[in-house]
Amino acid sequence: MAEEFQEKTEQATGRKKQRAREKGQVPRNRELTSMAAMGGILMMFYFIGEYSFTSLSTFTGSLLSMRYGLEPMNVSRVAIIEGARILFPFLFAPLIFVTLASVAQGGFVFKTLEFDIEKINPLNGIKKIFSMSGAAELLKSLLKFAIGGWVIYYVVKKDLKALPMLSAMELNVLVRISTKMIVRAVGVAFFYYLIVALVSYAVEKWQFERSLRMTKQEIKEEHKEMEGDPLIKSRIRTIQRETARKRMMQEVPKATVVITNPTHLAVALQYEDKKMFAPKIVAKGAGVVAEKIKEIAAEYGVPIVEDKPLARALFKHEIDTFVPEELYVAVARILAYIYKLKGKK
Repeated sequence: MAEEFQEKTEQATGRKKQRAREKGQVPRNRELTSMAAMGGILMMFYFIGEYSFTSLSTFTGSLLSMRYGLEPMNVSRVAIIEGARILFPFLFAPLIFVTLASVAQGGFVFKTLEFDIEKINPLNGIKKIFSMSGAAELLKSLLKFAIGGWVIYYVVKKDLKALPMLSAMELNVLVRISTKMIVRAVGVAFFYYLIVALVSYAVEKWQFERSLRMTKQEIKEEHKEMEGDPLIKSRIRTIQRETARKRMMQEVPKATVVITNPTHLAVALQYEDKKMFAPKIVAKGAGVVAEKIKEIAAEYGVPIVEDKPLARALFKHEIDTFVPEELYVAVARILAYIYKLKGKK
């Protein structure tokens, strides 16, 4: 029972974060995504705003002057094509910016679509709106918009004094001044709400990371789960030992000598003159394994020499390691004896 009341003080493991991601749970802020769309529109205003307004005014003048004729279908077709051409950059740029903002916040998340009737239940939506959290979100939104409206008004109030004079200006001048005023207002709004969105995203990410925290017991259980069943691990270790033993036995026929103690231990050494600076331990074993090593050595004509102290000393070292320097003399005597028997120098 005490485990249920443990505090979640530990940072979420990579496995838990991955599981949350598979469920589509990533820290994403809608306001930041909206600001990305607004940034795309603002960029278009900055680069092609004047050109777009000029094109739009020219197109409007052509429509009013009946330049495209009187046939409704032809006028509608031209209006759709020209309108799409003028508005396309203002639609395409926000789409790219929104995609980049979403990827930057949480990357690409692919989640299997699941139908949940509770999500489309209007009663749940109404309860959420009139809940304490809904009321708090509403107050925050109103406060942000009120502060944002005041900031925008404070910055552009000088431009508002020029509004009465715009009606007396020529069309080209009117378009240029109007474009600058709009870009200025949108720019101020963009930077204000961008700061708000970044702060909001930082808070949401912190809350998300906090919600994924784990107890020490949960981390222990996850480690056990990742390590697997002890029986399976034991079986894997057994298979690995058997594989290593078979590989070791395959080296015995290549050995130069097998040193025993004589019944309990067996160590196979290999030495090739001018290729090795010292003899190498290629196999070793105790009990049944030692008997198997001696059996294979006898089958392939590998000399077997009894030397209890040397066998015990060599058995302490790992396979595929060279004989230590302090045993050089003892091993050299045995090799010299074997070479003498074989008629080698």
